[in-house]
Amino acid sequence: MAALASKAGEWLVAGGLLTVLGVLIRFRGWTFLLAGYDETSRVPDDVVQQTGGNTVLRVWLTVFAFGLFTHGVTTVNAMDFTPEFGAKAIGESGLRGVIGPELADLLK
Repeated sequence: MAALASKAGEWLVAGGLLTVLGVLIRFRGWTFLLAGYDETSRVPDDVVQQTGGNTVLRVWLTVFAFGLFTHGVTTVNAMDFTPEFGAKAIGESGLRGVIGPELADLLK
């Protein structure tokens, strides 16, 4: 079973909101969402739309990746009866994992 850590969910929500904002700026032309920019600026709207939207989308990618890498996905698999199959599967897939007794087993 795979479950997202609670902090990862918060980062994903922040990333989702940035995605919506980036798409609205870049593809819908909602440049009013950018602080400090209005129609009286000498910079053309299409340049601001492209640059601002792309920047917000890049920030989204950074937030999304940071949230996943720092808080990650937690997987739980009880290999009580056949740990050799689990060890083989982890080794073949190239995943890193800790195989052995759980901390709770050691504290009994």
